[in-house]
Amino acid sequence: MFKNYFYLLRSIRELNKFILDTEILDCFSQEKNNLFFSIPTNDFPLRHLIISTNPNSPYIFIKNEHHKAKKNVVHFFPEVIHKRINNLTIAENDRIIKIQLENYNIYYSVRGNNTNIFLVNNDEEYSFKKSKFTASEEFNKINFTNDLTLTLPENISNITTNFTELKKQFPMISSEIKNEINFRIDNKAERNILDIFIEIVNEIISDKIKVGFNADLGKVVFIPNRFKSMVLTDFSIFNDYNSALQFYLRSFYKENAKSNYLKDLDKFFDKELSNTANKLNKLSSRVNEGSKEEKYYNKANLLLGNIHKISKGMDEIILENFNNSQKVKITLNPKFGPKENIDKYFEKAKDEKVNYKKSVELYNFTKEKYDSLKEDYDIYKKTNSEVDFERLHKKLIIKKDNIIKMDSGLKFKFWHYIIDDTYHVFVGRDSKSNDYLSVKFAKQNDYWFHARGLPGSHVVIRVDNVKEGIPKDIIKKGASLAAYYSKAKTAGTAPVSYTLAKFVYKKKGMEPGKVFLTKESTLLVKPEIPKNCILIDE
Repeated sequence: MFKNYFYLLRSIRELNKFILDTEILDCFSQEKNNLFFSIPTNDFPLRHLIISTNPNSPYIFIKNEHHKAKKNVVHFFPEVIHKRINNLTIAENDRIIKIQLENYNIYYSVRGNNTNIFLVNNDEEYSFKKSKFTASEEFNKINFTNDLTLTLPENISNITTNFTELKKQFPMISSEIKNEINFRIDNKAERNILDIFIEIVNEIISDKIKVGFNADLGKVVFIPNRFKSMVLTDFSIFNDYNSALQFYLRSFYKENAKSNYLKDLDKFFDKELSNTANKLNKLSSRVNEGSKEEKYYNKANLLLGNIHKISKGMDEIILENFNNSQKVKITLNPKFGPKENIDKYFEKAKDEKVNYKKSVELYNFTKEKYDSLKEDYDIYKKTNSEVDFERLHKKLIIKKDNIIKMDSGLKFKFWHYIIDDTYHVFVGRDSKSNDYLSVKFAKQNDYWFHARGLPGSHVVIRVDNVKEGIPKDIIKKGASLAAYYSKAKTAGTAPVSYTLAKFVYKKKGMEPGKVFLTKESTLLVKPEIPKNCILIDE
C-alpha cells in the first residue's frame, strides 16, 4: 500500500521538510531501475534521494547515508548538477510527482510497466529509461499540489452508498482501501461509504504506519495503524512514511529471499533425496550379493584343467567341480578358441575384484551423501531461521557452476563436490572439459590438481576469499580426488601435482587435456573420495 496515491501525497509533504533548498551534487544509477540524487547537508553529507522505477515496487525516499558504488555507475541528467530543489508536489488524483528545480522539472511517473523519470524544461526532455511517451505534452497540463485536504465533489449524494460512484470520483482507490471500507461497513452498517472513505484517507495521511507480516497474503504489508481488515504479526509502528518505507523494503526483500530459498530447497530435497535413495538401494543390493571374483576364478581354472575338452564353436560346457564333484555349467563364446574363453573368465575375475571394490566405495560414499542430505533436510524442516535457510541455500543450491557454456554454444559438464560444507571442488570429465576447467573456468588463485605422469581429470578448488588461506587438509583432499579420477585410482598411493591456476597454461598446438605448468608442488596421497566430501552434482 506504500505506493497508493494518498501515501505518495503524504510522502511528498514529509520529504519537502528535508529536501527544500538542497543542492543536487550528483545524479547516477548503480542498480537497475533506481536513480540516486546526492543532496548532502552539513548534518548528513551522504544523504541521497532515491527513486525506484521498478514497476512492482516504485518508491521515493530519503536515505541519510548512502555510499556510491565504485564500479558500474552510470551518470544521468548532468543538467541538474548544482541545481537547487525548490518544491516537491504531486499531481491531483494521479501518481506523478514533480521535483521543481531552477529552470527544470523532474517528473516521477508511476504507471505500471511505464513507470519512469523525466527531466523537462521548455526546450528539452530526457528520460531515465527509454520511452516513446512525451512527458511535457501531458504533464504541463496537470495541476500539482501538496495540499493534504481531500477535495469532495459538489454532488456527493450518489456516492454515500454506491462504491462504483465513489471509485469514479476517486480512481486512485486501491484494493486495500476497498477491503477496509467493506470491513468497516460490515461492522457498522449505519455508516455510509463516503464517511468511511474520508476517515481512511485521513488515517493514511496522518496516522502512524504499521509494517508487518500478514499470514493470509503470505507477505509483508504496509498499512495505517488503525486498519482492521488485515491482521499483522511481528509488526513495527512508525510515525513517518520515510522510515516506514525503508523498514518495509528491507523486510519485503528479506521475506522474498526467504521465500525463494524455501522454493529452491523444496525442489532440491525432493529430487536429491529420491535419486540418492534409489542409487543407494541399488548399490546396497550389489554389495550384499558379494563379489563374484572367486566364482569366475573357479570357472577359469575348471576350463584350464579341462582345456582338452573345449573346442571352438561350443557355446557351453558342463564340468565337474574339483572340490565337491558337483556339475558346473559354463557359458562359452562359440567364436573363441579354448584359450580365449579361459582368458575371458580370468579377466572377468580381475574386473570383478576392481568393480566390487568400486561398488563398496561408491556405496559408502553414497551412504555418506544420503546421511548428509538427511541431516540438512531435518534442519530445513525443523528450523525457521533465515540464517539456516540462507546457509543451506548457499551450500546446496548451485547456480549451475558445474555447467560451463562457451561462446560457441558447447557445454562442458563437471563433477561438483563440496568439502567440509565449505569448499567447492570441480572435476573435469574429459579432455575438453579439463581444458576449459583449467584455462577458462578457474580463477587465478584457485587451486589446481592433476595426477602426476598419468592420464586423469583436472581438479580445481574454488577460492572465494584470497585473504583466507586454504587449510592443508583441504589441499590434501583435493589431491586425493585428483588421484581417484585418474589411472592411479586402484593404487595404494599416487603422486599428485598441484599449483595455483594462474601457473597453468595451454600452449598453442597442445593436445586436448594437455597443459603446461610454470610452477608446481607434489603430494603423495591415497586415491579416494575423502570424508566430508559430498558430490553435489554429477
